[in-house]
Amino acid sequence: MRKTLFLKTVKHGFTLVELLVVIVIIGILAGGIFMMTRSANTKSAEAKTISQVHAIATLLNEYKAIYGEYPLVTDADDEGYSSLNFTFVINSASCDVCGSERVQYSEGNECANDGVAFGLCSHFIPRATTIASSTNGTNMEDYYKSQFKKPSRHSVWEKELRGTREGNTLDRTRAYEAVDLNLQQINRSWRRLKNQGLVFETVFGCEQCDVARYSAGAEADGWGRGLKYRNEGGAGEIVSAGPDGRFGTADDIVSGGAAVDEDDDE
Repeated sequence: MRKTLFLKTVKHGFTLVELLVVIVIIGILAGGIFMMTRSANTKSAEAKTISQVHAIATLLNEYKAIYGEYPLVTDADDEGYSSLNFTFVINSASCDVCGSERVQYSEGNECANDGVAFGLCSHFIPRATTIASSTNGTNMEDYYKSQFKKPSRHSVWEKELRGTREGNTLDRTRAYEAVDLNLQQINRSWRRLKNQGLVFETVFGCEQCDVARYSAGAEADGWGRGLKYRNEGGAGEIVSAGPDGRFGTADDIVSGGAAVDEDDDE
């Protein structure tokens, strides 16, 4: 009688220990790749921020060389940090889409929501000329004329304009700016930084209403956050909060100065 022999096939799989080892190895490799990518991104952000901070600091130092001191910005917080942005409302309206409220002011020029901010960059721009040309024919034109003539008491306007010539008006201030060679030099340097993409000047408008706002300031740093200006004891500095996003910590990137290339003018 013929006998048929059946061979038993043994299937080998991964043991639990082997699977754990593979998982650990994959985790180590993934972690290494993540750290390398994160390190590269951090270095890129730092390089961008250092270049930006130092370039704006050059403009700041040019201002000091011309006027003998660093700009005094009136909106500094309790720790001495100020915004770089110069903003104002061009045309106001109430709008549910963009959330704007119409700017209301009294005959005495009192207004709580005019949206003006005289940050550091307002010292690099002929601001009376900019305000007048931007608001000509809008519902904010008369308000700004009244502020230059008689600033509201206890307001940012009074703080900013108290050092100007007595009896100034918006038109007279524009005339002073037109012949101010120092301001023109500073503004040329500002425009060079604008051409390099380090600062911006733009008008924001709502598509659903007539609201429009002017804004000029510094582009965000390498981490997408705003820069600050600090004038502590007469020493002006441009500051980035660095990777941790908190000002006043060890990883802050603080200006040290850098040359502005004269060939980069318009």
